[in-house]
Amino acid sequence: MRRVFLWGLCSACLFLPTRLRGADRWELQYFHDKNESSLSFSDLQFPSAARGVAVGILEEARRRKPVAAVTSDGGRSWQLLPLKQPAFSLFFLNEQAGWMVDQKGTLWKTSDVGRTWMATRPAGVRATPLRVFFLDQSRGWLLCAQKQVYGTSDGGQSWQLLAASREPDLPETRTVYTWAAFADGKTGLLTGWSRPLGFRSRLPAWMEPELIPLGVKSTTGILLHSTDGGAGWKPHVRPGLGEIARVRMGSGGRALLLLRHPDSLATPTEVHSLDLTTLRTQALYANRNLWIADLAFAGPDRVLAAALDQQGRTPHPAIPARLKVLQSVDGSRWTEMDVDYRAEARLAVLAVPDAAHAWLATDTGMILRWVKE
Repeated sequence: MRRVFLWGLCSACLFLPTRLRGADRWELQYFHDKNESSLSFSDLQFPSAARGVAVGILEEARRRKPVAAVTSDGGRSWQLLPLKQPAFSLFFLNEQAGWMVDQKGTLWKTSDVGRTWMATRPAGVRATPLRVFFLDQSRGWLLCAQKQVYGTSDGGQSWQLLAASREPDLPETRTVYTWAAFADGKTGLLTGWSRPLGFRSRLPAWMEPELIPLGVKSTTGILLHSTDGGAGWKPHVRPGLGEIARVRMGSGGRALLLLRHPDSLATPTEVHSLDLTTLRTQALYANRNLWIADLAFAGPDRVLAAALDQQGRTPHPAIPARLKVLQSVDGSRWTEMDVDYRAEARLAVLAVPDAAHAWLATDTGMILRWVKE
């Protein structure tokens, strides 16, 4: 039976530090807390402030069931719906157009924000899809393992191999593309990485960071850069850059990279600024005791970072750790926000539809909402 938590005033609350009273905070909005049952969210998207969907795995009685949690009232209520296959990732262009990539490489589309899905096998794709991105209803890219990216100009009815994705002189079996971002409809990045020999897994490294052994060589980062709306792409290989986990585009040409080094004891994760013209990066933030799980802009200036407290632990989260959320307006000074004390995770995903709303889902069955004061 799910527990219901009640909050009330107490005498101790009157003595909270000034920065806590009235400060922005992250409230627990949904928590799958059921005996002999667990829910692990792998991705979360809010195409608007009202409607959102999270996908994950529900485990009950030793059975694993893929599910989607959907809301149409800003997260005040959530409904768990079954999925045909476990999902890797989600992407939403708007409320009427959303996509999901499952673990068998099937691409699914929804027009009702995750309540129903229509499956399609990407025609001509000869690699394992990991994530999809659309610039508009017609143009999109499918990011895959085996050092391959595919593009479409007909809304996903057909896909063509992007030649630039094959150009980097890196081993096909250890090279993946996992992220896409556009700044202004013209400047775009497709990113990935190539991991050296040393680990084996049935899933990509970004899905199971705890299996990556310490002491292996640094990961090579890959950036495919476009300045013409995705018509042409130029590859850039950056040895030692690390796993490019996120690329976030802000206003005024501002861009940030979230880099991961699961093999590093000193800087397991770090945030870099990115010059979209030269593609030069500059380190902005790193904390050896924090594993930064996700990064997102919340308006033109504010940046949110979901992080896991790893003080006294391994560099990467092998078991659930306390969830923290950082914020910054200039990229150099980061402050910690108030987060519900029960929030723990190994994986956390941010969804920020606009400057006033944000949500966060975890692999421990929690969804938290940003409450602004």
